[in-house]
Amino acid sequence: KHFCLHTGVGTEMAPEVVVSLRKKLMLFGHNGSTFEQRQEFPTSEAASALAWHQSWICAGFRREYSLYSDRAGVPREICHLDGKHAPQIAVLPGNELLLMIQESVGLFYNLSSQQPSAKSTVTWPRKVGHVGAAGNYVFGSTGVGQMDVFGLRDQKNCQTLTLEGTTVAICQAGGGRILVASDASITVLDPVPFERQVQKLLMQVRVGEALDLLNATYGPEDSQRQAQLARFHALAGWALFKDLQFLQAFQHFMYCVDFRVARVLLFWRRYLPQGWEAPAG
Repeated sequence: KHFCLHTGVGTEMAPEVVVSLRKKLMLFGHNGSTFEQRQEFPTSEAASALAWHQSWICAGFRREYSLYSDRAGVPREICHLDGKHAPQIAVLPGNELLLMIQESVGLFYNLSSQQPSAKSTVTWPRKVGHVGAAGNYVFGSTGVGQMDVFGLRDQKNCQTLTLEGTTVAICQAGGGRILVASDASITVLDPVPFERQVQKLLMQVRVGEALDLLNATYGPEDSQRQAQLARFHALAGWALFKDLQFLQAFQHFMYCVDFRVARVLLFWRRYLPQGWEAPAG
């Protein structure tokens, strides 16, 4: 009834897929020419949603989400459902899942700790028909042609899109992009590059919003955070300097490792000693 591919594993591995049938989960692997069955786990009913990430299979049933080891197949209930809405699962970065626990509420679940994440739940403005995730965002179709986007870092609704037709499927397309299929078309949502977003906000001297975007994109443990933060302070400093907000500008310049005060002094060359030149380098 439902199936999904194995994700979170190396590209050198042969494709694998888990299939939900009436009262069982069947795991298949590709042997180079065809798919062959590898394992089979009993279930109480057919799963309505599936995600197989790394060594764990999350199955959504009418009244609960359950977690299975892809080796042992012993189920563990994650959370109970009221049976009034269909379960939906999206695989997220950081070894996490998004589980729809109500028709408009999503819960973050960490596969490493096997506990709900410390993140807040996300609440869409109305019933969610389909969910998906790409990059640092989760997407939910909430009506005819409407798509609401939430940031993973702050769990805030950051954008609402209008697309043609009623959404029937959402899936990742690589590179932070997402494919949205409707009864009228197939659309690729391609994120605006982070650097371009920050530059546009700072050109409008919307420094606080640019910093919020940085924090939403690069978390405390992200290896790129320090480099991006240094770049942000330099750009924010010059944006504020151009806007004649000198005190605030220098507060940002103070965080720039390679900032040279001589570059600023050149704006007041007439007040500098005669013959003074900025140090080379």
